[in-house]
Amino acid sequence: MSADIVIAGLGVSGSSLAYALSNKGYKISAYDPVKRYEKACGEQVSASYNSINLLKKSNSIITMPNDISIYVNNKEVSNINFGGNTPWYIINKPNFIQYLRDSALSNGVNIINKPWKNERGIITVDARGPFSGNLKDKILVKRYIVETEWDPNHVILDFRPNELGLYWIFPADDQGKLVNLGGGFVNLWDDEKLTKLIIDYAKYNLKKVKIKNAKAAPLDVFSPYRPYSDNMFYVGEAAGLVLSISGEGNRPAIESSYALSDAIKRHSIEDINEIKYDYIRFSKKVANESFLSRKLFMFIYKYKKNFDMVNILSNIPKWFWYKYLSVNLEFNDVIKLGSDMKFISSIIKGLKP
Repeated sequence: MSADIVIAGLGVSGSSLAYALSNKGYKISAYDPVKRYEKACGEQVSASYNSINLLKKSNSIITMPNDISIYVNNKEVSNINFGGNTPWYIINKPNFIQYLRDSALSNGVNIINKPWKNERGIITVDARGPFSGNLKDKILVKRYIVETEWDPNHVILDFRPNELGLYWIFPADDQGKLVNLGGGFVNLWDDEKLTKLIIDYAKYNLKKVKIKNAKAAPLDVFSPYRPYSDNMFYVGEAAGLVLSISGEGNRPAIESSYALSDAIKRHSIEDINEIKYDYIRFSKKVANESFLSRKLFMFIYKYKKNFDMVNILSNIPKWFWYKYLSVNLEFNDVIKLGSDMKFISSIIKGLKP
């Protein structure tokens, strides 16, 4: 084999893994056909030790919004103000990934700007994000960078449970002149229809709309967690690590890549079973977060014909949204939510005949 480690894909997860393993004595080949990364969405990163450390090193933080509004069907149902302690970072993602790639390259990683064609190493890692696996598990998301007037401290997440989708408005600068606005919906792969929905949403919610840039890409919200399969490790979105309700994949990508890196560095590179065991152990927290988010998403997906999901989402208490946005939501919180009488009442009232 020509490489100890082969990494397929150099998005957030692949670049983070290459960066974390570089200069450690491994012979690493990393494949990505795109020299300069740019994806449809994903400029938001939730705080963790690893993510904050990388964001600061790469100098890629644009702004840190504290005020996050939860909407359901374009109606505000909750507002979380983190008061200067926000766990949300809006970043320059192309610059972030370029920093990781350049650092890995300078530390000896062989970056090959070609599509991965099943090249193998002693360890092979699929980090191709939504381009790994079956398209049936994906949705189409599209984002626009729009010149407008906007509070750079404010974010809107607008859930559309009946359409099984989401609109978002994030600041795209720290001056209040640009926003990242987009959306995506289950089973809507018609770009023309999705474009019209997003543009109409922009016109309704923004004072002015001048489109600067548009991108579209698939997003995986259905695939189950798979850390290892068929002699290959998986990280980030390729491993099914996405917070399905909001679509965030950056922090899970970073955390899973660091978990795999730490597992590899603890063992001989040929000890695949030991590496696999530690990888699963080290990525347990982010895997549980993704699992819980997917279960909540699947509840809406499965039972929207039986319940008024607009009413149910509108009655989720503020503390629950706070924990979700803080990336601190746990199974016990779902149990606690199930004992909230107001929320239970909304479920009963939302039961369709």
